[in-house]
Amino acid sequence: MASDSVITLFAASIISVAMINVTVVVGAASNLGYQVLKKLTKLHGGKIYFTAEDESTGYKIHDVLKKTGANLEYFKVDVAYTKSIIKFRHHIQDQDERIELLINITDYAPTERHLSHVEKVRRTLSVNFYGYINFGKLIYPLLTDNARVVNVSGPAGLLATIESEAIRSRISNPKLTEDELVSIVQEYEEAARKGIEKTEGWGTSVNAFSKVALSAVTFLQHREWCDKGIIINCVNPGNVTSREDRKSTKVFEEGAKAILYLALEAPLTLKGNFVWSNYNVIEWNGDPFVEVTTV
Repeated sequence: MASDSVITLFAASIISVAMINVTVVVGAASNLGYQVLKKLTKLHGGKIYFTAEDESTGYKIHDVLKKTGANLEYFKVDVAYTKSIIKFRHHIQDQDERIELLINITDYAPTERHLSHVEKVRRTLSVNFYGYINFGKLIYPLLTDNARVVNVSGPAGLLATIESEAIRSRISNPKLTEDELVSIVQEYEEAARKGIEKTEGWGTSVNAFSKVALSAVTFLQHREWCDKGIIINCVNPGNVTSREDRKSTKVFEEGAKAILYLALEAPLTLKGNFVWSNYNVIEWNGDPFVEVTTV
């Protein structure tokens, strides 16, 4: 009769074989997201999930790229709503799948007219910060060992965007916890409600602050998951977010390159970093114009 240890190893091997590794692109409806997804279908032979909040846009992207023969599946996810993330998690678990590559391109872009400043702050942070923290808590346990995660930030994601040295020091504390970061973001929200965020040194833009917060989340995630071999970085793809409709496709094609470099080509030693659009590692909490190294 086989020993318990042998049976356990045999069962584990069956589970390992049964599991299918997949790629996930979160937020593929933007011009940048579409270009990343389009290029990924040509470079990656496995199954790719992509998400978008608007179903009409999601299925339209699916129909166009499916014609190339790519193994694509669209799933509606709004990171601001926990139920949609849980539904996505359950779907992956039901398919016996694990995530080997996760690219987060989620970015709140207000389209509503006459949106108050306070409401814009609330919606931006609910997607760019709180939503992705929640997404990570629910989805990261499905990552494979040695999976890659790429969080797409931007030029405004550097710590220097925040004017106050005291605030910068708190956010860049290498021992910063998630609860402490959430508390800092809540302080920003309170300052924004009072209309004093600029005079207090938080910066001039809620989008910029949300990108700094996303960068801070990236480094928190790196510290939490690096022991399992998971590689987490954030990247500036270039100035591709403002006036998106006025930019040519070429801009977004170029922006996709640094993202896909980190996703598919970068050395395994490159982790827990802020990477510029030219593939250079930038010191997140230092001089924004000083390149640390070329990768």
